[in-house]
Amino acid sequence: MSNKTKIWREQLKKPSGNLTTNQAMSEYLIEKLLEEDMSLKGKIIFSDVSFPELNGILNEIKGLDILAGLQSLNKNGCLTLFRAVRFPTYKRIYEVLYDKGYAVLNYEQERILDLYSNKDYIQRREQIKKDNLFWTQPQERVVKGLPLFCLVNDALQIHRAFRSEEDKVVMVLIHIPHELLETRKAKLIANPAIDLDYNNEDRDFEIRDFYKEDDIWEIDYGALRARGIDLQEMYTADLPWQISEAEKLGITQDFFLLDIYKISDNSKTNELRANTEVLKENKYFLHGFFGDQNIFGRRKAEFLPSKCRRISKNE
Repeated sequence: MSNKTKIWREQLKKPSGNLTTNQAMSEYLIEKLLEEDMSLKGKIIFSDVSFPELNGILNEIKGLDILAGLQSLNKNGCLTLFRAVRFPTYKRIYEVLYDKGYAVLNYEQERILDLYSNKDYIQRREQIKKDNLFWTQPQERVVKGLPLFCLVNDALQIHRAFRSEEDKVVMVLIHIPHELLETRKAKLIANPAIDLDYNNEDRDFEIRDFYKEDDIWEIDYGALRARGIDLQEMYTADLPWQISEAEKLGITQDFFLLDIYKISDNSKTNELRANTEVLKENKYFLHGFFGDQNIFGRRKAEFLPSKCRRISKNE
């Protein structure tokens, strides 16, 4: 990935474009993210993956078949969740594959904390809070755990910052045995993306409602919506941080390298947005694709996969 690191380095020096933390990445975090070891390339195998074609308008938008295909890669007796690892250097891919899996850091929360501990930021925030026209300034949440997602699309879109129009991410599929959730050895916590204080846990909610369909477990979105939660972001503090320890609990993982591209609004995407029946029939992977009405919630998808490769060990 050496040809991408130069592009990534330039992207990381630009403002992120986030709603409340529109700031560049700190230099020391850039060095952590982009550290490379080309000798590790030979320990990684990339195998092209294709998924079944979709019907109608869905088949005419490049990458929706990959999105749907990944969403459907479930494992019996498990709840499958997703996490995207950005800036996939060979070193970071090696760490994903051989050591930490889903727990490889993206350093986004560290970037946010750098800003929120900045003296100038703190002073400006206090000034705003004293202004009766504003009272406070919303902040992006920093969770005490590992961010995870129910939908491939949410995992893919969440780190849209610092991307070029054509880029790469690693998508990790995490298969968690339902018994771990049932016995609460692993807990999933729904959290708001934006809050008045970045460390406010008042609106966090433990997800306890699941249902099984053909031995595949899913989160009960209806039960959450009845409580006023349209699930996008969640986290866990209970999963191990090494693959070997996760496997002891029965947690398995699959790894894919995605080439991604920036979506342009055109007649096809507009046609899809207008087609209620197609969206409803395919909500299993398209829910939230066009964002929502909450300025602090989902924004519409900006990227789609153009190529998918499975990542495996070369031992």
